Amino acid sequence: MVTRVRPGRDGTWQVAVGQGPMAFQREAFTDRAAAEDWAAMATLAARVCMVRIGTKRFLGTAAEALRRWAIDQGTLPRSEGGTEIAPLQRLAPLMADPDCALPLAALQPADLAGLRERRLAALGCASEMLVEQAALAAALEHFRDFHIPALDDPFAEPAPDGLCLLDEASCAQAIGWAAGDNAELGRLVALMLASAAAPEALLACCNGQAEARTGQLSLPGGQVVAVPSGLLPPASAPAAAPLLPGLTPAAAAAGLARLAPRLGRPGMTPAALQLTALAQALAQGQHLDEVLGLAGARAALVG
Repeated sequence: MVTRVRPGRDGTWQVAVGQGPMAFQREAFTDRAAAEDWAAMATLAARVCMVRIGTKRFLGTAAEALRRWAIDQGTLPRSEGGTEIAPLQRLAPLMADPDCALPLAALQPADLAGLRERRLAALGCASEMLVEQAALAAALEHFRDFHIPALDDPFAEPAPDGLCLLDEASCAQAIGWAAGDNAELGRLVALMLASAAAPEALLACCNGQAEARTGQLSLPGGQVVAVPSGLLPPASAPAAAPLLPGLTPAAAAAGLARLAPRLGRPGMTPAALQLTALAQALAQGQHLDEVLGLAGARAALVG
């Protein structure tokens, strides 16, 4: 595979690997040695991620994984609660990001953090960005299962922005350890993993916003999410009382911060619980439009 290391802009260095539709590049290396090191890694990654189906060969990238996953999702009609915007169209700007052209073996947590920063700036909405990332995580898992099962998951460890995905065992541990500190903190973590809601939204809820019989919780702003009835107060609970009594925002933040090192993921932020919930919803068969609704990304749904 052809690799070119050359001077870039402002005294930096850039790397270009491959030719044609399978080409990719990275810029802004501080010196030639760093560029050459990355070039060697990326070239090996490209060999690892070269997929053959019959006589066809293609490079396994995030863009390729997203494209296949989005096509499989299909378009959800308005009669079924969808937006009639094809996931392939909705995810096109994400697929166009330069890091989505990298071989999957070269895509690292730090790359995902940079990708998220760019997408957040473009979208102007954290919930939409998280849904995009949940779709990317689902697409990568599906692609790895079919084509490169030995490949590591770049979402498995916290990126510099504190985001990652928790597996099922880690979710159970997070709830158990939080409950060991404080019963309401454990319920907060369980609610976050069930609803993908931010801790601030859940702490602002009162009992009157919950309906244990139907398993529904109305969040501030009118969004309604489905949660296990066991996490909600009974109908006899005082309607004006807090949903999570005695748990202050400061105590919740401190408790959530203590979870990260206990789970072996130092630096993990509470948004990782929300991202995990969104990715789980997609893995369980929900459509991208439905998960946008779950995340409260109203602008995307209206658009």
